[in-house]
Amino acid sequence: MHIKQRNKIYLLLILISMLFSLYFFTGRYKAELVYRNYEIVADYNEFSKLGHIRGETPVEYFTKLKDNGLTTVAFNELTIASMKSLPGYEIQTEIIGDDLLVKGDKKYLDIITKGLETLRDKRDIEVLGEGEILIQGMPGDLVTYDTQAYDITKSLLGRAGMKGSILEYVGLGYDDEAIERIKAIDGIDVTIRPMYLPKVQDSRLSMERFISDLERLNPDQNYIIFSGKEFYKDSEDDTDVKRDFTEYITKNNIALGLVEAANQRGHLGIDGIDSVIKRDEVKKLRAFTTWDYLASQYDYKIPFHNAGQELTNVYYRAISERNIAVVFLTPFVKAQSAITDPELYGNVLSSLEVRMADKGYSVGDAQPVGSWNVNSLYKVPVALGSVAASLLLLNMVFNLPNILSLLIFAVGAALSLLFFALGKMEGTGNILFNLNSIVVFPLISICYILENYKAIMLAKKDAGLGKIFLVGARVLLTAILITMVGALHEVSFMSGTNYLVELNIFRGVKISQLLPLLLSMFIYTAYIGFNREPEEGTRLDAREIKDILIMDVKIWHAVLGAMMLVVLALFILRGGNSNIEVPKMELFIRNLMEQYLPARPRTKSIMAGYPAIMLLIYAAYKNRARATGIVLTILAAIGMANIVNTFSHIRTPLKISLMRVGTEYVVALIISLIVLIIADLIRKGYERYIE
Repeated sequence: MHIKQRNKIYLLLILISMLFSLYFFTGRYKAELVYRNYEIVADYNEFSKLGHIRGETPVEYFTKLKDNGLTTVAFNELTIASMKSLPGYEIQTEIIGDDLLVKGDKKYLDIITKGLETLRDKRDIEVLGEGEILIQGMPGDLVTYDTQAYDITKSLLGRAGMKGSILEYVGLGYDDEAIERIKAIDGIDVTIRPMYLPKVQDSRLSMERFISDLERLNPDQNYIIFSGKEFYKDSEDDTDVKRDFTEYITKNNIALGLVEAANQRGHLGIDGIDSVIKRDEVKKLRAFTTWDYLASQYDYKIPFHNAGQELTNVYYRAISERNIAVVFLTPFVKAQSAITDPELYGNVLSSLEVRMADKGYSVGDAQPVGSWNVNSLYKVPVALGSVAASLLLLNMVFNLPNILSLLIFAVGAALSLLFFALGKMEGTGNILFNLNSIVVFPLISICYILENYKAIMLAKKDAGLGKIFLVGARVLLTAILITMVGALHEVSFMSGTNYLVELNIFRGVKISQLLPLLLSMFIYTAYIGFNREPEEGTRLDAREIKDILIMDVKIWHAVLGAMMLVVLALFILRGGNSNIEVPKMELFIRNLMEQYLPARPRTKSIMAGYPAIMLLIYAAYKNRARATGIVLTILAAIGMANIVNTFSHIRTPLKISLMRVGTEYVVALIISLIVLIIADLIRKGYERYIE
């Protein structure tokens, strides 16, 4: 079969894959539509302390916070340790041997006594007198706190050990009166959060007590977010705890929530929860907490970011880009002191509410993400389209023989049937075919760009900046659309509710970013080559590569190589959620674009990837700067890889990702026009004064 006929078949398969991808695209879009509410939640323990500093009762303080944007107050289960630190409880403890002596008001001692009924090993609790109980301890209860001892001259004398009991950290239930007082505030909701300590607590007793408290104290609660690090576990004595809890929350339409990790990848670990929350019938939502390093950025030390504006930006990104439905506040910090003024919190939250309203979000009544359960059989034609794209790319570069093409297609088809029709190792199939698509389609775009580059050079017709700009804009737009087919495939393979809430994560992001860059150099060598006339055909010649390796290196070669290494290093280091600090001025510009554009464009696209394509077209028309072609091709590959990378963040709503790509194109056209004018001035200056 002739290569053109084969390519037509591959294009037809790609078109069919696009049609089937729409099934996944529309399913995901519908699931995201219901995820349009968010709650602002303050922890009762943390913020009641701020109110105490101001001399205000919790009701007075939370009322003011409500007037400044707070929607919900979270109550963790009380522990003896938390009661010791909270104002108004006045609980004191002392270790006597293995036993725990607790002193305080009888009302709170009764809460402790009743709360400890969930212990796996029962303890005797002796009432010693008015306001004093002695809880039987065991040798395994011991908790030690290391403190350093210094003399008056600040010389270290050694370490002094303080003793406590693990029983001080057992969840005891809730302060009913405190919850009812906060619920009585008009416009405030409450959410109660369970806590479970498997080392000493019985899972069934803990679960049943929480369910009882939920039905008694807050029966309308629609989501649960655990406050500890452990989930209820099945035991040898009771293997149905998880099943019963799952049945309860599904029957009552209650979602499970997880708190996003600090690096924005995955969630804080809650041991044992995965086997429940990953079930299709369990509703899910994501939460975000204001980490200490964020709370201290109230004054961000860049222009117009000195009064919590960066916190507004942080919350805005979390909700609009990462499917966050619950935002936990922590006390903001300025000049190393906690901010207590409710109006300063209101400045942050009111600005957030306005910006979120512009995106169609409402504050209050957080909802779980919509159900998005897919029929995996529909992935088969998408996978065949992915295989066809690989063969199309290989034909464009190598002109594969018929038998080899047929063999590759047969292997790909067999794997697609194995993974998606028979359901064997589907997770592996999702990763492999997704990675293939998001590498191959950006490279097909590079082939398309270089074909235009070469065709213009062969035509040997000069053009003005206006025509160059229009041709470059067309080539750039077509390249983006080609790469977007890979993004459609990505939506198909990374499908399901668990991807939307990042319970499942695509782990091949870095590979998908780097491979197009590396392989684009080989494609450039095949299409354009080095010291080769444009009339020569596409080929990957080993002798040409050998000549490059043994050629004498001139200074400009070394400079060019260094530029390529710098570009690659920056791309790797700045990609994803890296720890590389972004310059303050760049952050300022980013925030301005985020606030005034439909979606913030990626810097590497608008400043490097897309303008490089326009410069390639310019260089082709002017028959200049051919030596920089490979560098511009690598930059163009960065721009194409960035498109599929945008969609690799499955948690980001499709609407935002699509607006980001569109915004990048428009902004890049403006920047590219400026770049072309500068390049033309440099060329004219070179021709007039140097050449």
